[in-house]
Amino acid sequence: MPTIHANGIDIYYEQRGEGPDLLLVMGLGAHSGAWALNAPALAKHFRVTTFDNRGSGRTTAPDEPYSMRLMAADTAALMDSLGIAHAHVVGASMGGMIAQELAINFPEKVDRLVIACSRARAGELRRLVSVAQRALWVAGVPRECITAIQQPWGSTGAILQDEQKPLDRLALAAKEPYPMQTHAYLRQLDATMDHDTFDRLQRIAAPTLVLVGGEDVLTPPFESAEIARLIPGAELRILPRGGHGFSAEYPDDFNRAVREFLAR
Repeated sequence: MPTIHANGIDIYYEQRGEGPDLLLVMGLGAHSGAWALNAPALAKHFRVTTFDNRGSGRTTAPDEPYSMRLMAADTAALMDSLGIAHAHVVGASMGGMIAQELAINFPEKVDRLVIACSRARAGELRRLVSVAQRALWVAGVPRECITAIQQPWGSTGAILQDEQKPLDRLALAAKEPYPMQTHAYLRQLDATMDHDTFDRLQRIAAPTLVLVGGEDVLTPPFESAEIARLIPGAELRILPRGGHGFSAEYPDDFNRAVREFLAR
């Protein structure tokens, strides 16, 4: 199992492909396996590194406060340990928050930046949703049930109209080989609620694409527009279809948008 000790924890990672380095940073409650429909395609053009964030998958899950700055430091330490001086960085959702902090605090490590389905800070509605998420996990609700409840937030009507597709996702959730520990999920959730780069995004110097699905209800396009407005020279791209999980629901659209931006 490829793990490396960095920033005080053991981080699970995988690498594939050849070419310029590309780092993929996943979101809340997910591990690197969530890039399964993206990493192989992007590895045709880049050396792709995926990894499990602090608390996720096969990476250490300490029961202590997490923050986006801390997880950005984890990412920077992983890059150092792997001999990656700098890389293109793509972050989705919470991974986009980590990517923001990485670009702000470790600018020399980021070549081009893609912030996907993310936000600069949580609004009141998102905070209410987080209260519900916390309650489900604390109550010990089965993971497949939590997945069922969350699907309308992460998917679009197109996938929900085909009953078999969401049922297949629930079956996968029930068989998850690396289930997240409750304390780790709550630590990540709290870190996303504390995330606030609103007054610091102007410090990002890397060429930046802010990418979002036009049907995203969890991180609506206006939140991406806000990020793009605050980062000097950033490009906003709203794909015509796709919800919060657009990297998995419409992977070809996502991969194409990322590849086109990074290839410039």
